[in-house]
Amino acid sequence: MSRIFKLKSYNIKTFGLSLITIVLVIGSIGIFLIQRLQEADERQFEKQILGYAVGLVLMAFIALIDYHFICRFAIPLYFFNIALMMFTRFTNSSMGLPVYGKKHFTAKRWIEIKYGSGTGSKIEFMPSEITKVVLIICLAVFFAKVQKSISKFWVIIVAGLISGIPVLLVFMQPDFSTSIVLFLVVCVVLFASGVNLKQLLPIILVAVPLLFFMVWYVQQDWQTLLEDWQQNRILSLLNPEEHSDTMFQQNNAMLAIQAGGVMGKLLSGDMGARVTDNVPVVESDFIFAAIGEEFGLIGMFLIIGAFLGIAMLGIRIAIRAKDTVGRLLAVGITAQITIQAFVNMGVVTSLLPNTGIPLPFVSSGLTALICNLATLGILLNISLQPSGFVAADEGEFNYEIRNRGSKPNDFNNIRV
Repeated sequence: MSRIFKLKSYNIKTFGLSLITIVLVIGSIGIFLIQRLQEADERQFEKQILGYAVGLVLMAFIALIDYHFICRFAIPLYFFNIALMMFTRFTNSSMGLPVYGKKHFTAKRWIEIKYGSGTGSKIEFMPSEITKVVLIICLAVFFAKVQKSISKFWVIIVAGLISGIPVLLVFMQPDFSTSIVLFLVVCVVLFASGVNLKQLLPIILVAVPLLFFMVWYVQQDWQTLLEDWQQNRILSLLNPEEHSDTMFQQNNAMLAIQAGGVMGKLLSGDMGARVTDNVPVVESDFIFAAIGEEFGLIGMFLIIGAFLGIAMLGIRIAIRAKDTVGRLLAVGITAQITIQAFVNMGVVTSLLPNTGIPLPFVSSGLTALICNLATLGILLNISLQPSGFVAADEGEFNYEIRNRGSKPNDFNNIRV
């Protein structure tokens, strides 16, 4: 048990209480809005309360588990997640299984579990939410183990293979938005790992022209990379006047934000009809529009500031982490939460194509909420560990950390 819960070595003074406070504040805003926006037959408010109850207990439990113990299972977690993704893609209800891949509209991203005999006796969850944290764990462990060879080009190739399989499976669901977030998180972790930037130069020289080509390619009628509805979302952002039907959701979201003004309808006492009633899935992907209408620009800036605060606190935890794997875990988790948040806000404000990605800790959705809170538990455990790069018991990774710099966090003077 001492290898799982290293309670005696934890420093309660560095516990991320500020991080928890921010999450609870924005989570409370989300719960309040979901109650106001919910449809009578969907019980989304009750589900969100349940999600927070389960998620916070799970977060507290994981926060006490030494993250090195969790990282020991990186390889099993990786293949288990791949198996879940494959199961989602290649099973369906016609097979007569109590557990199978579930399709909603044109996307097959869920696993449905049936229990009992009632029509409502079922649970759905999205394996792609698990993919986010598992991929971060795997990359953190991999880069920690290859620090002696971090300047070698093969390290980047292997990291690309580790990342490429789950990202490709998410993309094929299809879930373009989550695959983009995963790709960006991988880039952040890769940069933070200390790879030689000269090694990245050939990749950048190829990737930049390829990116411009892909932007042009997906606009063509004969392209086959994206589904028609995905292509229309991109085209609608480039030419909104020609795709008013596709822009309906985002246009109404902007109208809702404009209706909120500076103070918002709630703060100004406006009890009239809400524009967000005309925004589909406003309680989930477009809840930022509801924040704008109810709390105005003040509320929107509060949410933006909250996620910037999460980013700053996460970076501080990464800087104070006791070792490379902790630092990379903290960087990856922080990047995943903040990148997803700003992608969501970019979609609602029509700065990005409609991607269908929720706002962390705020949007309705049990799988995403519970997974995000559980992931936050890992970040909190990193904050509890003794800060600075010092000699530590990390036999499970077979590496020794020696501080050669004058400062405890001088990453450039550390030999792994």
